[in-house]
Amino acid sequence: MIVARKKIGIFTRPIDQGTSGSGHYLKEIVAHLLKQNKDFDITLIHYQKNDKPIYNGVKELIIPRNPFKASKIIKKEGFELLHYSPLTIMAPRWGVKAIKVATIHGAEPDLVPQYYSVIKRLHSRLIMPIYARLMDHIFTVSETSKEYFVKNYKISPLKISITYNAVNPSFKELPGKSFPANEKFNTGNKFIFHISKCSHRKNPEAIIKAFKLFSEDHSDFKLVLAGSGWNSNYVVELLKDQKVLDKTIFPGFVTEQEVIELLNSATLFVFPSFAEGFGIPNIEAMSCGCPVITSGVFALPEIVENAALLVNEPKNYKELADKMNQIVSNNILKDDLIKKGFNRCKAFSWVNSANHILDIYNQLL
Repeated sequence: MIVARKKIGIFTRPIDQGTSGSGHYLKEIVAHLLKQNKDFDITLIHYQKNDKPIYNGVKELIIPRNPFKASKIIKKEGFELLHYSPLTIMAPRWGVKAIKVATIHGAEPDLVPQYYSVIKRLHSRLIMPIYARLMDHIFTVSETSKEYFVKNYKISPLKISITYNAVNPSFKELPGKSFPANEKFNTGNKFIFHISKCSHRKNPEAIIKAFKLFSEDHSDFKLVLAGSGWNSNYVVELLKDQKVLDKTIFPGFVTEQEVIELLNSATLFVFPSFAEGFGIPNIEAMSCGCPVITSGVFALPEIVENAALLVNEPKNYKELADKMNQIVSNNILKDDLIKKGFNRCKAFSWVNSANHILDIYNQLL
């Protein structure tokens, strides 16, 4: 007797947007779910057809952006479990009787509300807790985030699972110290590296002011700020004010291979964010043998443990500059951070996280 496989729908809009940490997480998780799945009939649900490789050879359901119309379509499909990512007021869930789970990465609009719009703050503080409590299960990416949701969203810890981010195997130590990316962006062989989508939450002021102090003793170093938005008027004016614009490079969007090459050739990586649910760039840097300085806030200490130097107060650019000096002037410290970084990265696995999600699907069904 042939038993029909349980029908699961996974919302994949962050993959289509493609520029966020949550999109990267979802792409890797879905790819591993599809590869490891043996029990379920999985459909990827999104709003518009595209040529992303993740959709090759898999079932897709294209839905309208109107959540009520989308809910009617989803209801007709007869899904037995739906996985929402992200979970927002626009999530199509009305009248849908399927088991519902969601991935929530962190609570940044609550933690640093000054960097978010009024709408995003209200959504995070008022809507998200209600919607999260309506889910049958929540996945998040750190123990810190889980504890936050238990305390502030009033969700039982038994209903929350941790599915850590991880690092693609291509992020690794490469032979040599000079690569095509260095020539393309004219980095030289001494530079401080940062990559993110530029925003106030990523703390550009501390990065730039710390580099100014650092460069007073290390004038031969450059600052490489990769990712979208770093050549904005705000950042350029700040660099001019600190008189380090001529030492700063804006690669803009960089390919994965270029990121790997820059991490392999950088002297150190700085990531003094004001709030992160995980902070995947830190472990990507560690995987490439690049020493890391990051913030001692929210989930970051949990993720890096003793494999990075922590700036206790992200706004304290003098402390950040001091940490830069420590790594550059102390090879024993630098080598120790690199060794600990390699070991720390072993704690994170896309395979393990995807398997845990599949196990929860099985338990709920």
